[in-house]
Amino acid sequence: MSIKATIIVCLSALILGCAAAGVPNTSDPNKKLSNAYYLMNSEGRALPAENLGLEALADFKAANDMYGVAEAEHFLGTFYKSGVYRAYSDFYKKHDEYDPTATKSIFHFNNAIQAFKKDGDYWGVSKSTFALGNSYATDNDLDNACKNYRKALEIYKSDKNVFKGRIHPHNPSFESYEAMINAFIKSKCQNA
Repeated sequence: MSIKATIIVCLSALILGCAAAGVPNTSDPNKKLSNAYYLMNSEGRALPAENLGLEALADFKAANDMYGVAEAEHFLGTFYKSGVYRAYSDFYKKHDEYDPTATKSIFHFNNAIQAFKKDGDYWGVSKSTFALGNSYATDNDLDNACKNYRKALEIYKSDKNVFKGRIHPHNPSFESYEAMINAFIKSKCQNA
């Protein structure tokens, strides 16, 4: 094999071995957030997903973009509750950054709720309140989980929830966002 071919093979192996390979570098915080979700859902790419989420959050804060801050905080709440984060527990423990509870997730969802309120996006407030309920459920705190599920439904159905041209996706297994919340309330809140 020629030296040129050997160099190409080595560089290709190096690039493909990189956890964020295939994700273009960007200064656009919206693209960073999109890439963070992509990486979070790709095996072995949790660390760059977290980094992109944190970078996007910092960028949105610097631009005073409350909607962006809210979405980045929501991503981080989702990330710290996910199995992807848990799969890297050894790494985070080595750096004294692992939280075996949902506390980090709860922290970020509360921040998302506040940012969505500042932005006036009450569907976003409802979305993050529902996710907050899921974080409490992760810790088997069904009283707080159910309180947040009911609050999410109340906010969603309230007069404050005026359509701002944004669609917040929900689990497609349910016919609507409202049906999803009601299913969780029915499933988890009979005794809470």
